[in-house]
Amino acid sequence: MMSIQRVTKPNKYVLIILSTLLVAPTTHAATQDEVIAELQAQVAALSQRLNSLETRRVPEVQYETPTVVAQNNAAQIWADRIKLKGDFRFRQEHIDADNSSSRNRQRIRARTELTAELLDTVDVGFGLATGDDDPVSSNQTLGEGASSKGINLDLAYVKWQTPVDGLSILAGKYKNTMRRVGGNGLVWDGDLRPEGSAAVYKQGNWFGTAQILWTDESSNDDDTVVWGAQAGWQGDIGNTNLLLGGGYEHFETAGEAVFFDGDPRGNSVDAAGNYLYDYQDLELFAELRLDIAGIPTMLFVDYTHNLDADDFDTGYAIGGDMSFKNSRHPWKLGYTYQDLEADATFGLFSDSDFIGGGTDGKGHIIRGSYSLTKAIALGGTLFVNERGGNAGESEDYNRLMLDIAFKY
Repeated sequence: MMSIQRVTKPNKYVLIILSTLLVAPTTHAATQDEVIAELQAQVAALSQRLNSLETRRVPEVQYETPTVVAQNNAAQIWADRIKLKGDFRFRQEHIDADNSSSRNRQRIRARTELTAELLDTVDVGFGLATGDDDPVSSNQTLGEGASSKGINLDLAYVKWQTPVDGLSILAGKYKNTMRRVGGNGLVWDGDLRPEGSAAVYKQGNWFGTAQILWTDESSNDDDTVVWGAQAGWQGDIGNTNLLLGGGYEHFETAGEAVFFDGDPRGNSVDAAGNYLYDYQDLELFAELRLDIAGIPTMLFVDYTHNLDADDFDTGYAIGGDMSFKNSRHPWKLGYTYQDLEADATFGLFSDSDFIGGGTDGKGHIIRGSYSLTKAIALGGTLFVNERGGNAGESEDYNRLMLDIAFKY
């Protein structure tokens, strides 16, 4: 609280007497006229000072009531518990595939996510994204007479940090908890938002996750779910960081109709259009991070095998990237070779860009990025692929994507 002191105006005659006493020792050598002149000057200066004090206004102090203080504190605490983030990406894309016309298009992707910390151990998340109802893409193609574009529910979940150290539980529609070494989508596309529940564990060098997902719910038939788990170890060995892990995912699909858009996305179906197999995927993966000639380098390998399929049941990816950070504008170069047979994994959830999405294809992925600022980056990805060889005659599929992305 500010303290206010009252300003008392001094007496003019007292000041004159004091001034006289102060200058008395110097008047022995001065004439009477000089002393009078000096005193008159001092009196004039003191009078001016007094006038200034009289006109000075004491600042008005604003006092906050206890209620206002409490409200401000509560608002600050709530603001500290809420986090908002998002991104926007503009893409120029060219696709050249055999038996199809070349295609040029521009696409946008915008996402935003709000996270609220309700308790020290409970978070709730909510997010929106552009696009239609494709489960593995939030891209929206520009055109159609400048029509309005769709916005969809991208995230809606609760996360509970359990009393068990390192164990958390998620439920709802959330970001995939399964590891994707190298950021690659051999089994899981990066835009997939699973729906169900998951348990995630991280303690020291050990990690693990288990989840049960819904792919179809029906009041007239059996429900269709996906369940699976991963576990592994990650730690430093000398000057390198090594991640080793494996997992098992079971997609209950045999005899079921195609779940989305009538397109099996490379998986085998019968004459009625129902899936021939379940997808009982055994997955093994590794990722190594080290410096080569002072350049941070990442290498990875990912392998999957469907235990239920009779043929075309294997997929793998191998690749890496190098990060050049010795400048104000870091940049990165990466390469992956991928071979994904038709029934190696569930095509609806695998990478939506490689071979145009789904399974039954192989080829090269070349990518690069350049950071203009911490929030703005340029990127490019080139796919040189072949697709359809397991189902019949293969065709070339080439795709170039040029991006500018913004994060906030």
